[in-house]
Amino acid sequence: MADPAGDSDVLPAQDKVKFTEAFNVWDKHQQGYIPWKPDFANLWRSIGQNPTEGEIRRIIEENDTGTGHFQLETFLKLCESREDALRKEQLIEAFKTFDKDGKGTITLAQLRYVLMQLGDPLDDEEADQFIEFADKNKEGASAEIDYEDLVERLDTRDQKF
Repeated sequence: MADPAGDSDVLPAQDKVKFTEAFNVWDKHQQGYIPWKPDFANLWRSIGQNPTEGEIRRIIEENDTGTGHFQLETFLKLCESREDALRKEQLIEAFKTFDKDGKGTITLAQLRYVLMQLGDPLDDEEADQFIEFADKNKEGASAEIDYEDLVERLDTRDQKF
């Protein structure tokens, strides 16, 4: 049986259900699509987003295929991008707890500690591989890692974190 909330592999199942329910509420005529204007902004806000009018225009311009409406699949893909942004923000906030002087960096020793002690710990080999990736300038033990840059590079590499 097909997944009623689309083929999203990024969104947790409970989020798929929640976003699908929100879509269905705004699909007032139960046609399987919602007009971009004016309903998208209201739907987007109903799931906890607080976009500016410019952000709404940008989303519509990037995603409207010329029909003037969007379907559940498109909405879930937009929700995925929202989830990715939230994950990045959460990861940056986690790194900030180790950034005592507020410079936007952490040491390799701090990074290794995080990798091997917190959350789902990595083994030595996995931690070494991650440290090698993080130390892009190959500075070794004296390296200070710009954690916002690291999160962006992880995202670019399409890593799941």
